[in-house]
Amino acid sequence: MQLRTTTFAILSILVLGLGYASTAADKDDGFDALDDFKKDFLIAAGDAKSWKVNGKVFECTGKPNGYICTKKSYSNYVLTYEFRFPKDAGNSGALNYITGKHKVWPACVEVQGHYNNLAQIFAMGGAKGPRSNGDADARKKARKPHTEWNKFEITSKDGVLTAKLNGVQLNKSGPYVVRKGQIGFQSEGAPIHFRNFRIKEL
Repeated sequence: MQLRTTTFAILSILVLGLGYASTAADKDDGFDALDDFKKDFLIAAGDAKSWKVNGKVFECTGKPNGYICTKKSYSNYVLTYEFRFPKDAGNSGALNYITGKHKVWPACVEVQGHYNNLAQIFAMGGAKGPRSNGDADARKKARKPHTEWNKFEITSKDGVLTAKLNGVQLNKSGPYVVRKGQIGFQSEGAPIHFRNFRIKEL
């Protein structure tokens, strides 16, 4: 009985130790969470009534067109977040390097969030640079149903943007002339949910 008790105690310590190590590693991975809507973001264009926070999920009605953006500007970074369309497969996007006046739509480089064209990359709003449609076959294989959570990973390095969907690289494009700015997320036609915004500066 004493041997069993001792063994159980040792196993418990190991499990707790592994759990602590995992938590510490998560905290030390260099990423910062952007999970406080009021602290981390501003409603740059559109209507504040389009957005609400439900727990840790940012819910957007999709109407009217507009976007939220980070209060801080970024240049070289890795950005990850999850999104889903709770009703119809719709449209959105991540607006990188937002510069100039906030408007619909600003000067920036978009990583496309339209469900059928995820991870296309192009300059818009007067920004300059190439357009890349990405890998259509990889997109179809990597993409989950629109009502499920899909995960984007966007890396910015010296004006070059790389986009991964659910761990699969779909596109790489650049360099772009503008290489620093706020990062926005679009309200564009259909309800969309976002969660787990995390960013690591490089």
